Amino acid sequence: MTDSPSAPRPSFALSLLGRFELTGPDGAVSLPNKKLAGLLAYLACTAPQPQHREKLSTLLWGSHFDAQAKQNLRQALFKLRQVLGHSALSSDGEFISLNAAVITCDVLQFEQLVRRGSRDALTAAADLYRGRLADDIGVNEEGWTEWLAGERERLSELAVGAMVALGEHELSEGRTGDALLAGQRANALNSMREDAHRLIMRALSAAGRNAEALRYYQSVVALLKQELGTGPDATTNALAAELRKVQEQKIVPAAGEVATEISHQAEQMIGNDKPRVAVLPFRNMGGDTEQEYFADGVTADIITALSRFRELVVIAAGSSFALRDKGMTSRQIAQQLGAQYVLSGDIRKAGNRIRVSAELTHAGSEAQVWSSRYERPLTDIFDLQDDVSSSVAAVVDPAVRGAEIERARRKAPTDLSAYDLYLRGLHYLWGGTREGVIKAIDLLRRSLNLDQERTATLAALAWGLVMAPPLGANTSADATAEALGLARRAVEQDGGDAFAHAVYGFTLFGPAGDNDQGRIHASEAARLNPSSAFAWGVLGMIDSMGGDYANAVACLHRSLVLSPDDRMLHLWMTGLTASCFALGQYEEGVAWARKSVRHNPSNGTGHRMLAANLVGVGRLEEAREVTRIRDAAQKTTIRDLRAMRFFKQNEALERYLSAQQVAGVAD
Repeated sequence: MTDSPSAPRPSFALSLLGRFELTGPDGAVSLPNKKLAGLLAYLACTAPQPQHREKLSTLLWGSHFDAQAKQNLRQALFKLRQVLGHSALSSDGEFISLNAAVITCDVLQFEQLVRRGSRDALTAAADLYRGRLADDIGVNEEGWTEWLAGERERLSELAVGAMVALGEHELSEGRTGDALLAGQRANALNSMREDAHRLIMRALSAAGRNAEALRYYQSVVALLKQELGTGPDATTNALAAELRKVQEQKIVPAAGEVATEISHQAEQMIGNDKPRVAVLPFRNMGGDTEQEYFADGVTADIITALSRFRELVVIAAGSSFALRDKGMTSRQIAQQLGAQYVLSGDIRKAGNRIRVSAELTHAGSEAQVWSSRYERPLTDIFDLQDDVSSSVAAVVDPAVRGAEIERARRKAPTDLSAYDLYLRGLHYLWGGTREGVIKAIDLLRRSLNLDQERTATLAALAWGLVMAPPLGANTSADATAEALGLARRAVEQDGGDAFAHAVYGFTLFGPAGDNDQGRIHASEAARLNPSSAFAWGVLGMIDSMGGDYANAVACLHRSLVLSPDDRMLHLWMTGLTASCFALGQYEEGVAWARKSVRHNPSNGTGHRMLAANLVGVGRLEEAREVTRIRDAAQKTTIRDLRAMRFFKQNEALERYLSAQQVAGVAD
């Protein structure tokens, strides 16, 4: 049913999915208190059904005496009519209803779109669901709390169902990337929905990532066991069985065919400019059989973890293990496998601890690129295996990247390929300076001119455009839109690239202001590559800005542990000092802020956070000195800081801006 041409347009629009937003003919409309917003939200969600006055007064003023509750309701209805106009509310004796001709509500639009069920309608419904119902309306009344919890669950389940149904549409049309994204969005809302998990598995398999689909199934098994004490249902298990059959049909070389496989693998790598890494079976220095299995398990898990870093080519485990005990040197093995870098190591048991030593060497020069030793208590063997493999993979990736950057920097400018330009761009990008980010953007643009399809270059250029304003670099007016487009292209091009998802998530969350969708992509980055310090760091930064400070601290600490020598440490430390400020832990905030600016003196936000935390502990002169020093390098006003809106939570933002005023930042 459509409105007639003569039907009047609604004067007000109410958004409740996510934050409460009321818009009128002249723009945003503010209501004086949360209960008034709650009353409007309830009437909008139940429209056009009339609601009894007693029910409304109990809902929002149930803890008051009956007469006071009714008086509060009358006053609230009077104020709503003042804001919306007298025709907005219809009264029939003891019943009140909202006039849909005056005000529209996204909840009712969302429900209508879901019922329609077409691909376009489901796409619109998924876009409309920006978060939990009335996420910022806190009313301490039992009736309101019960109603809101029930409605949130109902609408969330509708959203999950819509996203799964949308994913099925996409899958049937062969749009596997869009299907995967729909499944991931559904899973972010409810990780216990097996239909969303099945959609993700089928989308991965349809995209040719069958092994990843099976690994995902194993993570679902572990999740359901941990959270519900049960296993997947029959439909999910049947799908996993189908995927296993597909995997078994893939060519697996017999022992006599290993040399042929290695040769073929090396041929495929010719012309591929990504660095190639061979992980040799870690040596068991203890002697017992159980430790032999553990050593092989660590090696296999390192190979799996490294393969999640899309800018590395990792030699398959079958090829590496086939050359064990052949009496070959690391250099000979690397030549046969076509690898430029070799990771080797040994494992030994010492009392109730396991010691793992690892070394990364450049095959051509036999120069050591990186080495380290890990000691862990001998507790759960599988947890230990995951811990060691994740830790090794997390530092091998930046170690290889650093070596490749140095190689590219030594080349003559006339000999630079698209990959070399990309590497040089990274060198300046991770430096975190105004001059560096300008050079990085130029080099990455030149790289893209030579190769438009490199996912990592698209994502890196998007990151540079996003980071430029905080570093004081001038960008064009459409830089945010360009960054968003580049990051989206990167994710569409390779839905399994954790770096691309992390950059897209940060771009959506920060400059674009799509907070919920941004966090979904950042969470997906951490899921795709649990060894990526960058993915965990971005997720932590998003939570630090978004208000989930406890999770922000956990994610940022994980990033620091995974890659303790990373050039991005200053940014993750800035997230920690911001979280400390928001939590009122000012002394700890000062400590992290000092570390942040020590790692990168050009980190403007780190200086501002240091000043804010110094104000928090009452060291006002120190705070003003920090502001004077920072203003000399890059002057920032309160208006600038408000526009940057580092904190999405109003309370934290206003406290931060107040601290900056005390610290001497000009209005």
